[in-house]
Amino acid sequence: MGLGDFFKKTFGKQACAFCGNEVGMLKRTKIKNKEFICTDCSYGCSRHIQLYRFTREELLGHMDYMKRQDRLCKEVLGNPSCSVPSAGTEQAVEFYDDFGMFCIRDMDKDRRYIKEPIRYDQVAKYEPYCDESEPDEPGKEKVFGECGVIITLVGAQDDAGELPKGVRPHPYITEELKVCLNDRDKHIGMMDVQHVIGHFNYIFGVGDDTKGLFSFGPTKQQRREGEAFKAMTGMFGAAIKAARTGEVPEDAKAQVEEAMSKVDDAATSGLAKYTRLADAAEEKVYGED
Repeated sequence: MGLGDFFKKTFGKQACAFCGNEVGMLKRTKIKNKEFICTDCSYGCSRHIQLYRFTREELLGHMDYMKRQDRLCKEVLGNPSCSVPSAGTEQAVEFYDDFGMFCIRDMDKDRRYIKEPIRYDQVAKYEPYCDESEPDEPGKEKVFGECGVIITLVGAQDDAGELPKGVRPHPYITEELKVCLNDRDKHIGMMDVQHVIGHFNYIFGVGDDTKGLFSFGPTKQQRREGEAFKAMTGMFGAAIKAARTGEVPEDAKAQVEEAMSKVDDAATSGLAKYTRLADAAEEKVYGED
């Protein structure tokens, strides 16, 4: 390849593998197999993935997935059960507890990219971060930069031994999700950070196996385990009765499903509840395909 061909290939216009339009180097991204995707077509992809890791065929499948996610947001989810921060910031975490999902709001990128719900059971871990720099003068307080949360999905988690029970990999996202909640006020920002961490703790049942200082009776997790044991006992009792009489109760199937749900809830510290809610939400969109 001559020098002229090199510069033409590197800096000249190249055809987008999706729409066919020829675009310059500032308006395209290289993907696998020496092909390109233009900026306009890339808005049909998740903003949380690295496009260079995918082939054209893989991205076509991903774009179909994102269209269903868009429908999920518009036709099923509605308004979030809570959003942190509630308003006035570029980024936020929006929780949809009734559907077992959350979204990352980005006021800049939401204007271009499809809004993308992520299931609670795709989360491997979540942690706060606070960026600060050393002061110019000794003895002064550190200079606050920003604070927020880092959400790691199952595909980006290296140590499988640390994964919560009941989680599953995201089909495409393997990168950490960094959400800046505040870049102006550390005190207010860290309050929002703790709000997000606390909500995820609630979803994943963190602390459900401990009692408060003035709490009496079983813990929340012990109640789940008790309900699971009671449900399984009732299910086996019905099965034994059916074996003796040869008659299967009309509600046997529902009883089995309820018992298994109680067992799953106990095994996952309550996360399985949100898995069922997410499955039901996705079925409204995916079930039509």
